Amino acid sequence: LYADLVVVGQPAPDGPETSGTALVEAALFETGRPVLLTPYAGKFKTIGTRALIGWNASAQAARAVHDAIPLLAQASAVTVLVVDARDDGTHGEEPGADIARHLARHGLNVSVRSVASGGLAAGDVLLNEAAELNADLIVMGGYGHSRLREMVLGGTTRTLLRQMTAPVLL
Repeated sequence: LYADLVVVGQPAPDGPETSGTALVEAALFETGRPVLLTPYAGKFKTIGTRALIGWNASAQAARAVHDAIPLLAQASAVTVLVVDARDDGTHGEEPGADIARHLARHGLNVSVRSVASGGLAAGDVLLNEAAELNADLIVMGGYGHSRLREMVLGGTTRTLLRQMTAPVLL
């Protein structure tokens, strides 16, 4: 409760998934603080110089972006990624433009990419784009659906917890 950021390592791939997931959920839901997940494997000399934001115009994504602004301030490039933008008014006239404009007002160098998933899960699209952009930070909202639904059906948060290739701020 008295920290600016909670840093949690990705659970070991050969360990029990439930204990690692429980730790991340406790950090997300019980601290009220942003959580930076670090991948189990790999070394990261920089975090946040090339950031990718998974944007779905949800309250969770907005909170993650807001909490990431101090980290994004050092970024040379920030990409807002919109996957399968809905035409239901939640994204505005141009998906991703509103949050990009907000970040630009903070002095960030922001671009927007809107992509169709082609049937892939949003988490897989996010990871593919992160690799393509050589992102060293992924920012996204955590658990946009109920935890039960995520547990049964999977979800973007769960995909990133299992397969992250760069630090993830939730």
